[in-house]
Amino acid sequence: MAAVTPASRPRPAARPQERRANLRVVRTNERVRAVGAVGTFIGVILMTTLLLLAGLHAVLVQTQAKLDSLDTEISGLEVQRNEVLAELAWHDSPEGLAESAAAAGLVHATDLKILAPVAEGSLLPPAGLDPFGGVDG
Repeated sequence: MAAVTPASRPRPAARPQERRANLRVVRTNERVRAVGAVGTFIGVILMTTLLLLAGLHAVLVQTQAKLDSLDTEISGLEVQRNEVLAELAWHDSPEGLAESAAAAGLVHATDLKILAPVAEGSLLPPAGLDPFGGVDG
């Protein structure tokens, strides 16, 4: 490839000095850049807003799931409490007391003895070592 030297343009003839207004050269793409920057800024704001809304929605869904699990646990505990209260009421009933006494080995007395109050000081101390009448030994 041969080296090519650029040809120089001829310069226009010098014009007389005229008073010109202060002008500025405006390139056509400056407006396009401004519109693009504004559009990008609006797009970033829109995407940020949408991401924030999605995050907020995720937090709300997680909180609702936690509340639902707590409600389920509370209803289960209420059922358990009602069962325990019913069992307690049955044990406090005469039938429950009789069944609990029989399970503990208690039996009904064969004869009925009525205990009479004794005046203070009228009882004698036990005669032997065993106050319940066992054999001394």
